[in-house]
Amino acid sequence: MNKRTIALLVALIGLCIAPLSAEDAKPATTAAPIAPPAPTAEKVDKKGKGAREDWDKLTETEKAEKLKERKAKMEARLKDLKAKKAAGTLTDKETQQLERLEKQAARGDRPAGGKRPKKDDATAK
Repeated sequence: MNKRTIALLVALIGLCIAPLSAEDAKPATTAAPIAPPAPTAEKVDKKGKGAREDWDKLTETEKAEKLKERKAKMEARLKDLKAKKAAGTLTDKETQQLERLEKQAARGDRPAGGKRPKKDDATAK
């Protein structure tokens, strides 16, 4: 073999081996998706049992005030979404939210469980 052929083979072998070196290897973490951060104990508590316990600790007047605030917030959001619908700028997510809020508004003052209040004995007769 002549010198040019040998030089060419050496160059090809060098190009094939180069990506196998440790310096050029890409980290394996880029292939795996990054997990979202774990929720803090404070957030978990508010979503679960702790939120209900906080509600149970409120007085009747505080509960009524919180319900009024929630209702006012819901009505304001409902008004905004209806305005967006009229303008034709609703996203899919907002359309779903509008449907849910309209159902809640139609439900009125009934409890969240969907049960109607019991009738009094005087009105049942």
